[in-house]
Amino acid sequence: MLRSRFGCKHVLRVPCIPPESGRDGARSWNLLRTNHGHGLTSIRAITTGHESLRPDVLQKREFIPKTLETGNYNVALPDRARVVVCGGGIMGGSIVYHLAKAGWGKDTVLVEQAQVGGGTPWHQTGLAATFKSSHTEVRLSHYSIELIKDLTAKGLPTGWKQCGAVNVARGFDRMTMFRRMKSQAVSWGIDCELLTPEECKERCPIIEIGDIAGGLWVPGDGVCDPHQVCTSLIEEAHRMGVTVIEHCAVKKVRQAEGKVRGVDTTSGPIECDFFVNCSGFWAREVGKLSSPVVKVPLHPVEHYYLHTKPLAGLDPDTPIIRDMDGQIYVRVKDGGFMAGGFELEAKPAYEDGNVPLSQPERQLPPDWDHFYVLLVEMLKRVPALRKVEIDRLCNGPEAFPPDCKWILGESPEIQNYFISAGMKTVGISAAGGIGRAISDLITRGYSTLDLYQLDISRFTGLHNNRKFLRDRCREVPGLHYRVEYPFNEFKTGRNLRMSPIFPSLKEAGAVFGQTMGYERPNYFDSREKVDKNGIPRFRIADTSTFGKPPWFDFVAAEYNACRERIGLADYSSFTKIDLQSKGREVVDLLQYLCSNDVDVPVGSIIHTGMQNQFGGYENDCSLARLSENYYMMIAPTIQQTRCKAWIAKHMPHIGPVNVSDVTSMYTAIAIMGPYTRLLLSELTDTDLSPKNFPFFTYKELDVGLANGIRAMNLTHTGELGYVLYIPNEYALHVYTRLWEAGQRYGIQHAGYYATRTLRIEKFYAFWGQDLDTFTTPLECGRSWRVKFDKDIDFIGREALTRQKQEGVKRMYVQLLLNDHDPEVDLWCWGGEPIYRDGEYCGQTTTTGYGFTFKKQVCLGFVRKLDRDGKPQSVTNDYVLSGNYEVEVAGIRYEAKVHLHSPNLPTKFPDKEREAYQATRDKQGQAALLSYETKF
Repeated sequence: MLRSRFGCKHVLRVPCIPPESGRDGARSWNLLRTNHGHGLTSIRAITTGHESLRPDVLQKREFIPKTLETGNYNVALPDRARVVVCGGGIMGGSIVYHLAKAGWGKDTVLVEQAQVGGGTPWHQTGLAATFKSSHTEVRLSHYSIELIKDLTAKGLPTGWKQCGAVNVARGFDRMTMFRRMKSQAVSWGIDCELLTPEECKERCPIIEIGDIAGGLWVPGDGVCDPHQVCTSLIEEAHRMGVTVIEHCAVKKVRQAEGKVRGVDTTSGPIECDFFVNCSGFWAREVGKLSSPVVKVPLHPVEHYYLHTKPLAGLDPDTPIIRDMDGQIYVRVKDGGFMAGGFELEAKPAYEDGNVPLSQPERQLPPDWDHFYVLLVEMLKRVPALRKVEIDRLCNGPEAFPPDCKWILGESPEIQNYFISAGMKTVGISAAGGIGRAISDLITRGYSTLDLYQLDISRFTGLHNNRKFLRDRCREVPGLHYRVEYPFNEFKTGRNLRMSPIFPSLKEAGAVFGQTMGYERPNYFDSREKVDKNGIPRFRIADTSTFGKPPWFDFVAAEYNACRERIGLADYSSFTKIDLQSKGREVVDLLQYLCSNDVDVPVGSIIHTGMQNQFGGYENDCSLARLSENYYMMIAPTIQQTRCKAWIAKHMPHIGPVNVSDVTSMYTAIAIMGPYTRLLLSELTDTDLSPKNFPFFTYKELDVGLANGIRAMNLTHTGELGYVLYIPNEYALHVYTRLWEAGQRYGIQHAGYYATRTLRIEKFYAFWGQDLDTFTTPLECGRSWRVKFDKDIDFIGREALTRQKQEGVKRMYVQLLLNDHDPEVDLWCWGGEPIYRDGEYCGQTTTTGYGFTFKKQVCLGFVRKLDRDGKPQSVTNDYVLSGNYEVEVAGIRYEAKVHLHSPNLPTKFPDKEREAYQATRDKQGQAALLSYETKF
């Protein structure tokens, strides 16, 4: 290995030159010891300059005062605007462009602390990719590329070139992922093609194919110049009336009564109704400029871009090269190469929290030792890199979110305060779509896309903890190119939120997953549950396969316990909200927010959706009426921030209602199975007979020596049992009593994977997995939970009434795969295309293995498309008359379709359990949308 030393600080390691490289190869790498302007030997100057900066300098904002002679946009800051957008980068440019297109140009002001389109071209990849991890991201990216094409067609500078992309796979799992992507491409409207190694070479002759298994060709991908795209968008927006102010920094975002009222800047104050924080790298810092603080969880990590000198004969139309197994990409730029990657363990920048507040300060000296792992992979995949002179290696830190997904939407803390941040170096792929989405949210109050997966309300306060972000963001960049196995779990930022029974569960062999920071058992494995010192080990669940998972047998045993004996599960992560008022205000509020009738007798439990104006699910929850004017809401874990923001935004002026988040006050233990009533009866004096404590009701119980336990006669899985909401100080006592008394009934711990399988077999839809903001109760068989005749006009009633009259355009179904061998065949993991009579008709949502059916079970939606691809009304007869297939990584399996919750065979039949149908009416009921029930 060759070593070269620069100055007295930096040691550079470069790969050995293979013997066959000869003198030319040696001469190519000899450039590392030469001066090329801003090339490698300038590292000494960069390092020296960086070290001379005192920490206190980084904490100060030093801006060029705004004058009418400064910058390209020479206007004064107006006194008022409807929208103020902070950040003149690609995202801010897209937002103001779309606001102007919507007719809000003259009412919009863009402020930028330096110059619009700032930043350095050395830190911009310009890769515009189509494939993303979710349908929403794909649609945002697709629109972004189309926008760039439109700008190009108008003669505006963009640097666009549709060169396509060759994605190579080194092994079986990566090729399986590509096959899954190819299958999903039908649903997502992406043109792509699977390639053999030889075909990869034909598409891109400069790559080495000796170690690859195949590839995926995406012809729609391309490259552009982000700086040109940004300036074109802003110039177009300016032409349509947007006011652009350069060298103007935000000092404070003002609010009153929970809504944006104005912005104080270095150029003076401006009143406004909406504020958009799209300041990119600085979005978290800008979020601190309001009271309350708007939490934008981002942390910078070092990110590297390798630029080379031009190489004679290099084809300018060379496709983008992605070697995801090597964590690298390579593209042609300005006659040479530009390369980068996403190392598995990133290097956090500015760990002390002193984030630089200008672009020049943001550049760091390159760490060649850290970059070395990516460099080796680049040389392996593109041998031509050995023959080219390096221009420079740039270290431009980028801010990453803690879950590796874009951040956008309205802030939970202040209404009319919008965020667009965390683009993870691929802002050009996101900018157009997100710009339009944010514009729609501001001007129309809604987006045409389901954005919940990207909405900032998916976070809680813990995600904005700087030390948490620092640790988590070491891991996040590497997720870009890792194989997307099912149920990915983060390794960092763990052991944060734990129920009081966490130590006992760990001791029992729990293998954990994390949701909203909560440690939740995914399954239990009693093997190797302690370390060499006899201390219970903390283990993180892992599913590194697309076939039969390693935890299959453990989950099967837990499933059987829940169905035939007693299973005990920790439900503590569920969102728990108390709502109460002195008078009937809380009842009127919930009647307005909920589509079901919540004015039920005290002690009743209502399952209801909270619909938006289109009838889609903003929340799906259970409401227990504790007293006349007191309710407890149980919602999905990921709703903890979101549901509170929704309630606050839509709370009419009907009087004071106290909304309290009690998620962390109660430990929730679910016991499931035919013996649960007998078990609980031994521990409480309350009569638990069906007559006194029927299904879907609530009671406060004493259990063991503890009191004040909120017991609900349901399990959210379709199995008999109870969920006990226990004050935390009593949790360990109640858990111990349940476990000890349950031994005679064969009690067993059950994790999330088992309860998930139970609800999939019982055809239970779950928000965030099956239900979303565009799914209505009528589409998923829950029309009987919508009370159209309520006295209060609930949100979404008009849209649901219209849908009831016109018919649904898609229908929620359950599919059982035939001729699928779970031992050897690849499994369904969600997102698989569904075919009816050989024609594409929908996608799966949640999938799993049904231990009673002994088959793969898929939940999903079926549509009826005409020849032009437009959806038509779907009926029961249409669904039941088709022959179905589900495509799993390119292989189609015949499937049997169900429209109704099945009654699964059991040794312990129960009228309560059999009477409740979670999805649609009783089997054989003809009128799908007219069935009424008390639940």
